[in-house]
Amino acid sequence: MSANSARRNHVIISPHFDDGIFSCGGTAHQLSAAGDAVTVMTIMGGLFDGELPDTPILADLHRRWQAGDNPLRRRQLEDELASNSIGVEFMHVPIPDCVYRVAGDLALYPSEESLFSEVHPADYAPRLLQGIQIPELETAVTVYLPIGVGHHVDHQIARDWGMTQLRDIPAKSALRFYAEFPYSNADRSTEIALADFGMPLEPADTPLHEADMRAKIKAIACYRSQISTFWDSLDAMEADVRRAFTDPSTGLFVERFWKISST
Repeated sequence: MSANSARRNHVIISPHFDDGIFSCGGTAHQLSAAGDAVTVMTIMGGLFDGELPDTPILADLHRRWQAGDNPLRRRQLEDELASNSIGVEFMHVPIPDCVYRVAGDLALYPSEESLFSEVHPADYAPRLLQGIQIPELETAVTVYLPIGVGHHVDHQIARDWGMTQLRDIPAKSALRFYAEFPYSNADRSTEIALADFGMPLEPADTPLHEADMRAKIKAIACYRSQISTFWDSLDAMEADVRRAFTDPSTGLFVERFWKISST
């Protein structure tokens, strides 16, 4: 068997430009370094064409991001840079982040509280996603989905869409769920998401090496627009990442995943 024919494909479903690498970047680097193909697929990865919603949350995000006149394109470029840095492919599904989505003149998610609530009944994103065919999912040996830590609406949509897609190809894909970092920093946030999931899961963690952690930290640093939202500096980010992805019982680096229980 040739090296190319043995190369396995993996897909990481990322609600936004940073979620997949923030949460799974070490695993993505490890798989890529071993010769496998990895694609980080950003579900809410589109640009926005039209008059911006005049909402408090969008004004606050643009202020924090400091990403110029075209912040979504800037975020796309950050994601491309981060993906390239760990040797993985990227794909951007052309649906904008929920803070940009409107129905007529109604901004569907105008406040920070609305981002962590239920999906708005007028939100068109779930319907659009059902019409999208992703060939990479059909050939993947492993697909990684967010578990919904923090209950962000886009994370709920991405998770639920991924589940519906994979029901048609269960034999071809090993499904893994990841806890979204840094939402997973909040006390008991991961445990709450697991309890709310609705089916039994069991751990399927990936041990990481120092090289994987260094690659993950370097990739996270590519998301310059996001650093100030979560950390005071790049040094603070690195310290937090190393802490969050260290198993307290062993002292070793690990990314936490779950799979559907076989029992």
